[in-house]
Amino acid sequence: MKNKIEIVKNMGLSWTLYRTKYEIEKKLGLLKKNYQSFLYEDVDLSNIMDRPNTLKELIKSSLVNSFFSPDFDKLHRMRSELRLEESIKLADDILKNKFVYFSKHIVKLDSLEWHYSPFTKKFSPNDMHWTEIGDLSSDFGDIKWIWELSRFSFVYPLSRAYAITKDEKYAIAYWEMFEDFIEHNPPELGANYKCGQEMSLRIMAWTFGLNIFIDSPQTTEERLELLTKAIHHHANHVEKHFDFALKSVKNNHSLSEAAGMYTAGVIFQFLNSSAQWRLKGHKFIQSEANWQIYPDGSYIQHSFNYQRLAIQDLTWFLKLAQLNNDNCSPSFVAKFKKTIEFMYQFQEPSTGRVPNYGMNDGAYIHPLTSKEYLDHRPALQAAWLTVTGERLYEENDVDEIALWLGLQTTIELNNPTKKSAFFTKGGYGVLRNQKQFAMVRCASYKHRPVQADMLHVDFWDGEYNILADAGTFSYNTSLKESLYFNGTASHNTLMINGKDQMKKASRFIWLNWTKSKMLSFQQTDLYSLFEGEHYGYGDITHRRGLIQAKDTLIIIDDVIGIDRETNVSLSWLFGIENVQETSHGELLLRLPDGHEWTMYSLNQQTKSFLLECGSENPIAGWQSLYYGHKRPMPQLIANSTVSESTRYITILQKNKKKEVTNSSESTIEIGNKTIVLKPIGEKTIFVDRELW
Repeated sequence: MKNKIEIVKNMGLSWTLYRTKYEIEKKLGLLKKNYQSFLYEDVDLSNIMDRPNTLKELIKSSLVNSFFSPDFDKLHRMRSELRLEESIKLADDILKNKFVYFSKHIVKLDSLEWHYSPFTKKFSPNDMHWTEIGDLSSDFGDIKWIWELSRFSFVYPLSRAYAITKDEKYAIAYWEMFEDFIEHNPPELGANYKCGQEMSLRIMAWTFGLNIFIDSPQTTEERLELLTKAIHHHANHVEKHFDFALKSVKNNHSLSEAAGMYTAGVIFQFLNSSAQWRLKGHKFIQSEANWQIYPDGSYIQHSFNYQRLAIQDLTWFLKLAQLNNDNCSPSFVAKFKKTIEFMYQFQEPSTGRVPNYGMNDGAYIHPLTSKEYLDHRPALQAAWLTVTGERLYEENDVDEIALWLGLQTTIELNNPTKKSAFFTKGGYGVLRNQKQFAMVRCASYKHRPVQADMLHVDFWDGEYNILADAGTFSYNTSLKESLYFNGTASHNTLMINGKDQMKKASRFIWLNWTKSKMLSFQQTDLYSLFEGEHYGYGDITHRRGLIQAKDTLIIIDDVIGIDRETNVSLSWLFGIENVQETSHGELLLRLPDGHEWTMYSLNQQTKSFLLECGSENPIAGWQSLYYGHKRPMPQLIANSTVSESTRYITILQKNKKKEVTNSSESTIEIGNKTIVLKPIGEKTIFVDRELW
């Protein structure tokens, strides 16, 4: 009961009442009654549209006037630079029923199996109403493995290959796979109708493919009739179920669903319900973005990958709105621009990667590029061009998404300056110099947290993510793995007495939301400095300070308020593989480019150092960069038992190995300053108070 009260307090009374009402309606069968199954052959198109011309003429006219006009000439000219041969290979693999799941897993199917999980090798029921199928059913495992194929993301490589080669085999595959889905997914039956966002992503994929294949001989009047019926059903379902995304899910789902409705409304404007879809999509994608994006550009879901998903939804929508002369509010456009700028500040420029922070379910909803899944530049380039009409990146090889959306790319570069900053509303700090940057999180949650990771630190040297986030792995895995990847243990922060910073109530619900406070943030020519604290451990406060300068990162952790014997565990998960302990008790970190970093500690209280890599018991030393995939990575866990307030100092320094003892002074150079580390009794302090 206490937990339920806490959920009501965190989520709000309106959410609780709506969710209770929804679950009652589902149990009583009222939802099933409102979403009844039917057969497409029983649908008479004359009842849902006026049809003065052939359907092909209607749709082609609508696409020409209302949809994206890819720059095919430039795509052909840049065929090598954009690595379009890779899209042809992907498309050829798809013809053999070989698909890429979550941008990582190669899955070869004997035949198209829309209800099959290659992860568990089990099937979800295809003859049950979607309201009767559980999201986290133990029968077939993680439902996302069912949904991945049914998103129709494979339409994008098929479209890219067809546009380049004009080979009809790709058009044949598009239509045959669509027909196969319709045959084996009767409306409202099976797992593929459980989620309005998944249905909306299908609307976008089907429409994009239709735009590419419209002039193919394979695009017959009969096939267009079936597609029109399916779009009508999908958009109607999403529109009728949209309150669930608005009032219960309250995140990127509402953006995707609004984008799906808007797409159906502007392209299939000859359908009787199109005006309603168009107006509703146009209204709600803006109002939802306005509150989901914080004033500083950070995002409600505390996840960089979900933020990219939101940005892709907004890019698709805004470009369509511009083509259809649907004006958008200045506040919406300003928020959209702000969230692109935010992501850009946390990006490593040479690879386009950002910290693997927050939930990462593998989503890349418009994969119109041969760039790696972890490279955020193609999506951000298209978004920035849509909002500002200017380039965010100089490199031409990140332009492909923009070209497919018909954006003008031969224009001026105008990007923000990357600099150290603290984003107060979202609680993100970035500390930068020319070569390295660190990210730290210090937030008081106003919206549902996803991971217990306060004061987590990421650290990058060029393209190398030295201190890294573990990622997500899977939404439906063992409790042990779920607690590791989502909990405090996998993050670069402190654990007290082996407990998470918050209490886990269910897979997606945390209780006792962490409160934090940023105490100081400074930037000078020599260094950037952050200090903040969180209160996730009741009377015990964890205060963390960072000093980031050229080739040096100093992390100071104070544990304040301890008055009894307490276990403190300090964790560092590395994003590089070559980590070795030296004879001096330091860690030597070797980067693939040959450079080395040394990590050493001035912690007299530490009782044990464990360097784990791929440990199952206890689970430690794992990282997941792609959904459903994990790899062993080194993780240092320093344990100590203390009975009073205690300070821990961790230092990362490039190309220097210094032997630090408790009996002599040591120095660290920061810019043209020298910091003296001097032992006083059993404590080590900074002598230079100007810096600390």
